[in-house]
Amino acid sequence: MKRFNFSLQKVLDYREFEKKQAQAELGKAVSVETNIQNTLNMIAESRAKSVQETDKMRDLNSLYNAGLYFQLLNQRRDEMLEELAKAKIVTNEKRKVMIEAMKNVKVLETLKEHRIEAWKHEQLRIEDDQIDDIVTSRYSFAEPLVSASSD
Repeated sequence: MKRFNFSLQKVLDYREFEKKQAQAELGKAVSVETNIQNTLNMIAESRAKSVQETDKMRDLNSLYNAGLYFQLLNQRRDEMLEELAKAKIVTNEKRKVMIEAMKNVKVLETLKEHRIEAWKHEQLRIEDDQIDDIVTSRYSFAEPLVSASSD
């Protein structure tokens, strides 16, 4: 039986490579987004701690410095929110590329599966034909030759 050969295997391999690259890029984008979100969480925690400490302060200079710190935290939070919005856009773009790469691979894999099934069916037909030929040839050798003239 001859071996199955998928003529588009190199294309499939390339598309799988593109899919892996798209997965890696999506992973990086999600990682950046997660890091920004973690930074936002740290800013929120710092703000909460500072509010508790500020409630205990009575010194005017310390309250002034706390106010400046809150302004800094607000500024940093706003910067992080802008970066998060940009990161989400990048992540969505990478996700679209990933989905497209997955579709391309799936199409070729489905085509390959159909061709394998057709190849198996063809191999079974060829094998059945060979078996029929063998059985027919053995049967014809087993029968005695009948003469054309009758006595």
